[in-house]
Amino acid sequence: RAGLGWQGKHTLLLRKGEGSWFFLATLIIDLELPADPPVRTDHCGTCRRCIEACPTDAIDPAGYLLDSRKCISYLTIELKDAVPAAFADRLEGWVFGCDICQEVCPWNRFARPHREPDFAPHPHLLDMTREDWEELTREAFDEIFYGTPVKRAGYDKLRQTLRLVLDE
Repeated sequence: RAGLGWQGKHTLLLRKGEGSWFFLATLIIDLELPADPPVRTDHCGTCRRCIEACPTDAIDPAGYLLDSRKCISYLTIELKDAVPAAFADRLEGWVFGCDICQEVCPWNRFARPHREPDFAPHPHLLDMTREDWEELTREAFDEIFYGTPVKRAGYDKLRQTLRLVLDE
C-alpha cells in the first residue's frame, strides 16, 4: 500500500529494477510527506518459477501465500526445535535461511549487488571447508557470527542444521 512495489507469488516485495534484493529502512521525521500510490499491477503474470523451485512446497500452488512452517528460512532460523524429519532431506544445502525463490525470480535479474561492507560475509567464512564446519566450536561461532543475524539461531541450532545439510 505504500507504493514501494508489489507482492510477488513468493510473498516478497518486488520492485522494478531491483526485484526483491533490496533493503528497507525507516526514517522517523516530523514532516508530512505525500504517500506514493500503491502498486496495483501483478507483474508476476503466469510465472510459477518460485512455486516450482521451492523444495518444501512452502508457497501455495496459486502463489501469494506462504506456509512459514514449511519455509527453509523459518526451519533454519526461527524454529527453536529441530528441523522436522519431513524436511530434513529437503534443505538443499541451506544452513541459515534460504533464497531459492529469490534466485529463480526473473525480476531479480535486474538487481545490483549491494556495496554495504557491514553486510559482507565474515572473511573467514569464505575459506571454510567441510571439515572446518564439522569442527566449528562455540568460541569460533561466537567470533565469526558476532553482531550478525546468525547469532539469533544460536550455535546449537546451526550445528543441528549443519549435520542435516552435510548428510544430504
